[in-house]
Amino acid sequence: MTDKPRSVDQHRRLFGLIRAAYDQWPEWQKFQPDGEEHLRAWLLVKAKHRRIHKFSFAGDAGAVAPLIPAITLMMLQKYSWAWPLEDAIAVCVPESIAFDKLSHAEACKVFDDVEDVLRREAKLEADELLKESA
Repeated sequence: MTDKPRSVDQHRRLFGLIRAAYDQWPEWQKFQPDGEEHLRAWLLVKAKHRRIHKFSFAGDAGAVAPLIPAITLMMLQKYSWAWPLEDAIAVCVPESIAFDKLSHAEACKVFDDVEDVLRREAKLEADELLKESA
């Protein structure tokens, strides 16, 4: 049995949800996104649709790790988060949600997880956000 194809409507719904969440993002939330793309990256990372790379580092990882997200954004136009480890630096990036990267079932799980993050982290309900933005 093959997985059913990805839904364009489902994909558009996610981006509409992110747009609506960005427009109504709570000021009390510690994370304050720079824009919709920044929020999308953060939501995917929080939903655990991410990769974490660890790089050995013999120097002062605590001084270097905060620079990595700025460098990544400037050079690659990608959002990332980084933190020092004992002898390394961890860099976290969101995974792709492109149609050729996720099956329909995988996309459903990721998108549901994003809705859970919105509910848990920002006290925002997906259906309410979408209704208010219509």
